[in-house]
Amino acid sequence: MMCRLNVLVGLSLLCFLAISGLRSAAQQAATSDLRQGNIILGVLEDFPGEYSGDSDFRAVRAIFEKSGDGWRSFPTKTKTYHDLDTLPLSYPKDMTWTIAFDGRNLGRITSQTPPHFSFYSETGIEHITSHGPIPSVGKKSIDFAGSMSDTPAFRPLVAVSQPNVSDPDQWKPARLSSPLIGSAREQFRNKFPNVSNCKNPEENILRPWNYQDNDIHVSEAYSSKNNWSLVELNLTGEACDGDQGQDAFHGQWYAIDPLGTMKFLGEDMWLVDAGDYDNSGGSAVLFAISGYNEGGYRLFYRDFTRSAEFLFNYH
Repeated sequence: MMCRLNVLVGLSLLCFLAISGLRSAAQQAATSDLRQGNIILGVLEDFPGEYSGDSDFRAVRAIFEKSGDGWRSFPTKTKTYHDLDTLPLSYPKDMTWTIAFDGRNLGRITSQTPPHFSFYSETGIEHITSHGPIPSVGKKSIDFAGSMSDTPAFRPLVAVSQPNVSDPDQWKPARLSSPLIGSAREQFRNKFPNVSNCKNPEENILRPWNYQDNDIHVSEAYSSKNNWSLVELNLTGEACDGDQGQDAFHGQWYAIDPLGTMKFLGEDMWLVDAGDYDNSGGSAVLFAISGYNEGGYRLFYRDFTRSAEFLFNYH
């Protein structure tokens, strides 16, 4: 009697495990199908070799997913390296991407998320599985290498899961008017009323510095057909040996609405592209973050009233 009971208990346990496994597989498949149906935003990047002597490689990093009427970041937070083994479960497994730049469709590629991410800096990476040519724009440049690499890289390109590549707001490089530049410099002074600098690199001692307006440099500027503008400002003339933690010497980005009202967006970043990636009728603007031991992306949309951030560390 006891033997038969043990057999029945064993069979019941096997059935339970089998059903649980089928449910888990079904849930994973449903999640994968759902995510492929949702709009997902990524970036086609150039990665340096993982170890000395390894060749660089290109891959797509999945960064944002459309959720309701907004964008949300895929998870990036980790406590230890062991989290890199489970983090890929939160990302879409297989993707087909449309590569975009400046409102143009550059082609399609497919990719697959690896079983685990090898490094913090590879969070969100998807290895390219298609065999055709991989789109690129221009030549490799150190400008696109990131803050922790000195290896020239191709320009990052937006990857989107739907063929939404147009830029209806028509963002273009621009020369801002003198009044706008004056207002931007005033905002910069409000943010940095007190700045220190060194007399020379040899002395390397910080002292209060009364900087002038012509020390505030306009590094980049863009405008849209809707009379919005973007401007990056930074102080020139840093005379210290090495970074002394003076943020005013780093690029500071501002958005300017058609009435001239300015809004601070962030620092240590550069504009990747703009496009109507969710087919909402207006362009979103994507920046790459390039800070010390910090990389990622910021997406601004709905006339810069909303944003999403994907952030990772290098170590």
